[in-house]
Amino acid sequence: MQSPVVEQLAGEMDNVTFNKMDVDANPNTPQSFGIMSIPTLLVKKDGKVVDSIVGYHSKDQLKKILDQYVEA
Repeated sequence: MQSPVVEQLAGEMDNVTFNKMDVDANPNTPQSFGIMSIPTLLVKKDGKVVDSIVGYHSKDQLKKILDQYVEA
């Protein structure tokens, strides 16, 4: 459910880099970040996780969260 929303935002937000991961194929990575639920989106800035978004969020909700971390 979350994937189409993220893909829409990726097409609209040129100043944000979006990456997806198959957690079944890479079980150690989510574990290293303490991810317990899917979907979980990690927001990284300057190489550091600055926010963790758990559960489904609408496009408007995600854009509002991401806009906090984007420099104008």
